[in-house]
Amino acid sequence: MNRTMKRIGQATLAMAAFGAVAAVAVPEADAARRASMAQNLLILDKNDVYLFPQVGVEYTNLLSLEYGPAAGAGSGIALLGDESMAFGLGIYRGDIVDDHFFPYGLGHNNLGNIPNILGYAQPHTIVDLFASMDLGGGLAGARLTLANGANRLVDAENEVTSDGQTYVGLTAGYSMVGDMRLDAGLRFGLATGGDQVADESATAQTGFALGLGVRGFSGLSDAVDLGFLFDAEFQSTSITVFGDPDDFNASSNQFHVLGGIGPAYDIDGVTTLAGYAVLGLQRSTDDPDTSEDLNRTHNMILVIPGVHVAADIQILEWLYFRTGMQYNFGSESETVEIDLDTARDSVVTSGRLSNFGWRTGIGLEIDNFTLDGAFQAGFITNGPDFLGGNGGGMFTMVSAGYRF
Repeated sequence: MNRTMKRIGQATLAMAAFGAVAAVAVPEADAARRASMAQNLLILDKNDVYLFPQVGVEYTNLLSLEYGPAAGAGSGIALLGDESMAFGLGIYRGDIVDDHFFPYGLGHNNLGNIPNILGYAQPHTIVDLFASMDLGGGLAGARLTLANGANRLVDAENEVTSDGQTYVGLTAGYSMVGDMRLDAGLRFGLATGGDQVADESATAQTGFALGLGVRGFSGLSDAVDLGFLFDAEFQSTSITVFGDPDDFNASSNQFHVLGGIGPAYDIDGVTTLAGYAVLGLQRSTDDPDTSEDLNRTHNMILVIPGVHVAADIQILEWLYFRTGMQYNFGSESETVEIDLDTARDSVVTSGRLSNFGWRTGIGLEIDNFTLDGAFQAGFITNGPDFLGGNGGGMFTMVSAGYRF
């Protein structure tokens, strides 16, 4: 029974793990740069290739390595080609499965292995490949990710206990370039897994996600673009628990839709300021036994509104200061169905919510070399430390990149 309940919980947690955007010219950059601006999506960055793989042809012949706070924390990307066609390889990216809802996570989920989506053996990335090409009137590209994890034990009685999972991710993208810029990425993810105990199947799970991300820019003047964002995604996870005498099924589903709009300012081609407001809705349903009635839990989150502002400011010819801030106000509610002889068949809890966060950092750009760092919050609020102190170090992440 404990193992069964554990797997039901994993089906619910798997949904959270699955929750897998010619505007303003900026210097070539690294992951710490976007992190310093709190993940603002209206300031162009080479990390756009993870959302829109077709933009790889705009960042060709690039090697970018990202260093976290520990020897096992890091990631990277290599893009090779020319202006007509490019290929790329992602290295140890932890954000293969990501949540695209607002507010953005301000940590560094790219610095490590792929998340444990279904709760079985930890999956490991096999390949994370990119391809892009310039079609003349637009850009096209794709990203393919494969990951697998497995454990297996054969005991002295020749009985097998094992668990494992496999993940396949595919993103197909297209960009319209010209007076109006539009980037779109259609993403799909599929995870399957299961376990067995003493040669007997215990559980089997399948999860998938289908999403669409769009970002566009329309020129208002020579120095100002109007940017807009859209994202929608549906996720579903199902689990079959093989029991004695009967099997049963559990499921979890989630949907979100998000839209944003705001200006992006280009100042002398070296400084960029961008901000946007967003509205969003996220709904989810967890059903611990699909054969039973009045046992589901429904959750809903409204973002009304969210705001994100960021700046990439050139201080010297080779030195940049970067910062970003986000805030959202909204509401959340939870409805728990109950099968009791009461006046209503559910219990509803609701309330208001808000989220606030900021990041800041610096960047160096010398010819084709870039070095970017995202400051630790403690370095700003408790430091700088010269000898001792509580700042906890200067950076949470440092990125080094070179174009050749």
